[in-house]
Amino acid sequence: MSPFLTTAILSALLSFVPSPASAVTLESIIDAYSLTSAHYNFTVPNQALDSSDANTWIGSNWSLNGDKVDWGNSYMYVTVKSVSSFFFVSRPRNVKQTICSVFSADPSTTSSTLVRRQASSTSSSASSTKTKSAKTSSAVATASATTSGVSYPAVTDLNGEPPVLRIEYPSGSYSKKTGGTQFYAQPLNGSDSSNGAYERMLLSYDIWFPTGFAWNKGGKLPGLRGGPENHGCSGGDATNGTTCFSTRLMWRSNGSGEVYAYIPTTQKNFCSEKDVTCNSDYGTSLARGSFSFITGKWQTIYLLVILNEVGTANGVVQLWYNGVEVMKFTDLVIRTSDNIASVGGLYFSTFFGGDDSSWATPTQQFTYYKNIQLYGGVSASNLTGAAASSAGHRAAATDGMKSVGMGILLSLVYVAAGLLL
Repeated sequence: MSPFLTTAILSALLSFVPSPASAVTLESIIDAYSLTSAHYNFTVPNQALDSSDANTWIGSNWSLNGDKVDWGNSYMYVTVKSVSSFFFVSRPRNVKQTICSVFSADPSTTSSTLVRRQASSTSSSASSTKTKSAKTSSAVATASATTSGVSYPAVTDLNGEPPVLRIEYPSGSYSKKTGGTQFYAQPLNGSDSSNGAYERMLLSYDIWFPTGFAWNKGGKLPGLRGGPENHGCSGGDATNGTTCFSTRLMWRSNGSGEVYAYIPTTQKNFCSEKDVTCNSDYGTSLARGSFSFITGKWQTIYLLVILNEVGTANGVVQLWYNGVEVMKFTDLVIRTSDNIASVGGLYFSTFFGGDDSSWATPTQQFTYYKNIQLYGGVSASNLTGAAASSAGHRAAATDGMKSVGMGILLSLVYVAAGLLL
């Protein structure tokens, strides 16, 4: 192929690729969807904490359902910014690992390309209207592990930076309780105008996968949930829309992303659409492959859920990855009863799996989180929708399949670019 023809093809393909200007800001989403009724910033401590202290701090400050971490409290750490490339917590060999979460070092380096938010939305200070005072341990964590299996942050010097939450997945772990962590945080307690019910909610957070992260078959990531049943809508516990729903994120092989939802699947033609995968085992995948997670960089997630009017298929699930909309579903049945009166809050659920060892992480691995925030609004969707009992699924023009197609298009761009070399 001649260089001239290759250049022409590349130019034509690039004309279909959205420019960086298509990215939106957090503030614009908040304004566009009237998410100004409530805001909560998940603040962090002012020092590195080991798993025991991190668990205590989170339980005291993040308004957890039941006032506790459901499981995986031993796999949380609070880490601080490190000037080296990466660090990993060391521990003695042949010691059973029971520790998974700390507040520890920001894995980014001065040479890393970061995806950061505007200063107005990156603060980890106590800006929330409902933030409680920190209760941290006075002990300074060390850089090694003890024979009791307690892991510590490798770097404790904050260098003026706030710590970040680090979650560990021990080698061979999969599904819940063997690695990762899970808790349900409900810090938006309502106001006179909302009566405690937020029928629309936005979750935003930044996530980091270390370079070389082994994706295997996939794993769960934080999202939103709601309904009076606090422990259903996960782990194969399907929903009929009367007690709960959940919308977590998920990575698949090679970092392929999706929203992994527990919502009713009985509306007409819902499972037959190409952008919806009603999995044969558990859950429903929305727009699988519409974006891909990467390693070695901070990435920003905005997840919006707006409850449908009961009896109408007009619920919304929308996702922005690094500010770019990658999926938008506007006629979902998320609930079938007023028993689900509100989006409840942050469903911090992360682990490898899958429910069998084929999903297990092949080695000890970590993910990192910061800038976790919730924004609430008081009204359900007012979009026109079909009756829930007979509604088909129609994803919006910017939904997952368009994004999947864009991914293929970008791949063609890279191939064409390679021909020019």
